[in-house]
Amino acid sequence: MASTQEIQTTSGGKERIPQTIAIFKEAFKDDPVFAYFLGGLPEEKRQPYLPTLLTSFAKASMLNGGQILEAGDWGSCAILMPPGKKAENPCTILQAGLLSVLMTLKVSGCKRFLIEYTSGAKCVKEKGLTKRERAAFWYLFLVGTAPERQRQGLAGALIDRMKDLARRDGRPIWLEASTARSRRVYAKHGFADVDEVVVGRGRVDADGKAKEGGEGVTIWGMVWRPEEKLE
Repeated sequence: MASTQEIQTTSGGKERIPQTIAIFKEAFKDDPVFAYFLGGLPEEKRQPYLPTLLTSFAKASMLNGGQILEAGDWGSCAILMPPGKKAENPCTILQAGLLSVLMTLKVSGCKRFLIEYTSGAKCVKEKGLTKRERAAFWYLFLVGTAPERQRQGLAGALIDRMKDLARRDGRPIWLEASTARSRRVYAKHGFADVDEVVVGRGRVDADGKAKEGGEGVTIWGMVWRPEEKLE
């Protein structure tokens, strides 16, 4: 496996969305959080709708100053939001297609995304970041690797690129890990656990699939801070 320093990474904007979704739709097809978001749809419509949901997230991010990074000639890619920018901007919800997505997901899907996940992540963020950090931090929104390109150090190369950006302004990187495997990867690269959020408890299992009395889906809030703190 090549070292992360040897892997080329590049960054760009909205023109990269199609290539990003091509990777994400495979990388997240079994992700428990997305399974939970889509759980209100008939089973036969969930996987076909995943690219639409991912595209709306990507568009919302790009409309609000986000950037798309890729590594290894599109073996892996990520959406990164810079300090002070948020994808969930009400002013861009129509342009990003998020309103249409939320209407398709119906009341149950909206509740799962807007209330359970978003509010839960916000609480953990308030616990893990100082007030000043919460005002402007780097947010690793999504990162995914093509299944055939896993274990090549590509996600690590992207994380190293993000760390370089964060070091320049002395601000932390925040993320929410949605699987135990991704949590281990982030921990390997210096991210520390803050706390857990469990969504769907009593209604779905750990994979986000309907199960009465299920344990629910666990999300781990994690943070990485550069060596030099904010003055």
